[in-house]
Amino acid sequence: MIPPVLAFNALVLHGGQNVIFAVFGCFALLVMSDFGGPRPARAIAYLAATFVGGLLVTVGTLASASAGLATAVTFVVGLAIAFSRVFGGYVAAAQTGMLLSFVIAVSIPAPATAIPTRAGAWAMAGIISTLAGVFLWPRFERVTLRKHAAKACLAIADLVEALRANDRELPRLLEAARQAERAARQAYAATAKRPAGPTRRDRAFVQLLTEMQRVVDIVERPFQQPRVSIRPCIAEGDRLAAAIVSALRRSADVLTAESPPDLRAVDQARDLHRAALDRWAADQLRAGRPVDEVLDGLDVDHTLRVVGYVTIALATNAVIAAGGRPDDAVSLPVTAPRLEGLGGAAIRVMRTIRTHLEPTSTVMQNSLRVAVGLGLAVLTARMLGLSHAFWVVLGTLQVLRSTALGTGRTTVQALIGNVIGVVIGGVFAILAGNHPLVMWAALPIAIFVAAYAATAVSFAASQAAFTINLIVIFNLISPAGWQVGLVRIEDLAVGAAISLVVGLLLWPRGARRELARSLAVFYRAVIAYLDRTFDRVLGYEPPAGIDPARRPVIQAAERAGEAFDAFLNEGSATPLDPETAGFLLAAGNHAILAGDALDVISTRMGYQAGGCPEGARSVRGQVGILLNGFTRLADQLALRQPRGHVEPVSARALRAAALDCLRRWRNDEGAGRGALAVVMASEWTQNLARLQDDLEEPVARAVEAARKPWWRTS
Repeated sequence: MIPPVLAFNALVLHGGQNVIFAVFGCFALLVMSDFGGPRPARAIAYLAATFVGGLLVTVGTLASASAGLATAVTFVVGLAIAFSRVFGGYVAAAQTGMLLSFVIAVSIPAPATAIPTRAGAWAMAGIISTLAGVFLWPRFERVTLRKHAAKACLAIADLVEALRANDRELPRLLEAARQAERAARQAYAATAKRPAGPTRRDRAFVQLLTEMQRVVDIVERPFQQPRVSIRPCIAEGDRLAAAIVSALRRSADVLTAESPPDLRAVDQARDLHRAALDRWAADQLRAGRPVDEVLDGLDVDHTLRVVGYVTIALATNAVIAAGGRPDDAVSLPVTAPRLEGLGGAAIRVMRTIRTHLEPTSTVMQNSLRVAVGLGLAVLTARMLGLSHAFWVVLGTLQVLRSTALGTGRTTVQALIGNVIGVVIGGVFAILAGNHPLVMWAALPIAIFVAAYAATAVSFAASQAAFTINLIVIFNLISPAGWQVGLVRIEDLAVGAAISLVVGLLLWPRGARRELARSLAVFYRAVIAYLDRTFDRVLGYEPPAGIDPARRPVIQAAERAGEAFDAFLNEGSATPLDPETAGFLLAAGNHAILAGDALDVISTRMGYQAGGCPEGARSVRGQVGILLNGFTRLADQLALRQPRGHVEPVSARALRAAALDCLRRWRNDEGAGRGALAVVMASEWTQNLARLQDDLEEPVARAVEAARKPWWRTS
């Protein structure tokens, strides 16, 4: 589409500099901002980007009157656009293209009277890009993502079915489910236009991926490994398993535009199973069965019950992600986005901004790095009077990375790539001479190679292809031969030098240190949340609605997630492997699940340990040890000197407390719910204690990586 646009503007309209806005407008929208999704959504995204780009062209032209004003406005606009990536979806997809629209306008000085022709050229590019993007080889990433998620739901359903039946195929099905949910997350991560914005459907899909990972993690790390002889074998357990499996399979159906899952069936099955399990325990105690066997029997289905709770959240988010409305009769899990419509989206936008609008946020740091770099690039280019000033700014944007070392590497790669491009493009320009037909014939090939290399080949190759493309385009606009390539290298070198300075001065260590610090904040927020929810179950605090301590947990989790994304996107060698970093983040999410489940136990189901105060005190003591251990890990991640030795959680003390409460229940029927509250709190404490043990080595690796100088990668 770009060659006809260039031909029409250059040969018919004789647009002069405005040809640049038409040509690079198409490049910005079709290459840098290629939107995915269904055709109506794609069309709206392209038209919205065209409108916003037109506004940015207007603002950039008005600011181009003076170098000082251009620098100040570039800083503000660059900060706003770079920060907008936190909303994900189409907003993040349009980020680079929108920056290009502003950069071109602000870098080429022009009076306000030039705005109509500039904006008109951009609007032409937008309309043509919309038609091309919607009707020529449209990609439907969101449909593909939902299909990946549906396959994962089916694999997880098979896994849960085998878990209840004690199937020998469980290890194989566990591996299949793990691969399926990883494939869904990898497909999401590899999609440039992935849904991660403030809309309810986008948030629900992101949470859906988290819930799938949680189910597999829980089955892989069950709460107990009970003996088969002590299984309660109650019919309600089989019905609960069947309801969970059905909901998981129907979740796959709803993601592929079929009927939704029956959430009410899972909810009712969990309640009936809980009541039946309580009756079974009471009957066994009255019959004189040893309390240790009764406790083992209660532990048997705890893993299944937790999977059932997560399944309700998973299925709810699947329904919302597919555009449906979950059953109002079912109490929505805390992980499901509750607020609907424009009002709900506006509230989520404000919460997202508030979450990341602070100096410790990785999003804010990266946004400031981009804004400072672009501002300095505009100022330098204008002061030096460079003919193609926007190449300087674009060069700064292209090589700037989240670490000083990464910026240095991309600078070298960019320079090498551009030298190769100048050699190839220069030779072609010399051979083509003054034959415009040869240049026009080469233009589609040059554009195709540049667009293809930008996404499918190495960074150096993409720079070489882009330089060849520029040599061809600018020789068609204003013949200058191979010398335009030298100007390109000169401008890129200036832009790269600015990026290096910014990278050295602003957070040169990159995301690995910020990841450790954000995880430390995340763990501390989780500790406060767990402290409150354990107190509710153990009777030290009355039950209430949604815990206000959960909002800081979610904000901290989002900041840690953004730091993890920045860590993955650095694209350079690092002393911390992605698997270890991912486990550290997943561990925090698992701890949130524990807090949510404890909150449900006390608030919705009404279990509190008032009927067994001695057992509650014993478990609370072990909870204190557990939280002290997590605090020590958080201190390590914050690069602080951790406290002295923390004793390990005593599984023996937890079991003794649960057994004592069951004995009390045997002699006092009124102590039943209190005894069960102690049992469930004990189960979660042991589960989190195992998680804490598993975190010791990964935390040590993250701390070691965070302490390394920025110029070292191993």
